[in-house]
Amino acid sequence: MSAFDHRIQNIYNNVRNVHACPFAILKLAVNTNNNALTTLYEQKVQSHNTSIMNNVFADSGFDLFVPDITTFDKEIDSKFIDFQVKAEMVYCDVTNNAMKTCAYVIYPRSSISKTPLMLANHTGIIDAGYRGSLIGAFRWLRGESTSQEAYVVEKNTRLAQICHPTLCPIYVVMVDENELSSTERGSGGFGSTGV
Repeated sequence: MSAFDHRIQNIYNNVRNVHACPFAILKLAVNTNNNALTTLYEQKVQSHNTSIMNNVFADSGFDLFVPDITTFDKEIDSKFIDFQVKAEMVYCDVTNNAMKTCAYVIYPRSSISKTPLMLANHTGIIDAGYRGSLIGAFRWLRGESTSQEAYVVEKNTRLAQICHPTLCPIYVVMVDENELSSTERGSGGFGSTGV
């Protein structure tokens, strides 16, 4: 077992001892060329994991940050936001003492309702074998009562969140991209399976 595998096993044991229910471990690889984004995620991961370990009713989602200022200037057309993170989720079944890589979902955060945006596909299903950059397709729904010609999303805004399909708690581990498992699917996304 590698040092990284031991690290994941230790996390599994620690979280299992706190929560007697199933949970997931999210391996998160942030774009190494974006130091500010990496620092932001390091802070968020620390506060998120502290909450997971200290709250009986832990949050189900982990927020994603918009890495750059993004301007929507075409109504209804989908605009793709690359969150500059890659991920792998591992489901931890404490009942059977087992861990298995699994699919996960990207949902809009509830606060998106305070904006004129929507996640174009409503729910992003991320297959267990996908290792590419996480991308969200958003649409600007300009209201009839506004003369606004564009809508700007500020850098580091949180529009979406990663959840396990069961909405169990997620413990997040920042990793190097090479610590994500390799798969046949790799980075092909948004209809790349041909179906």
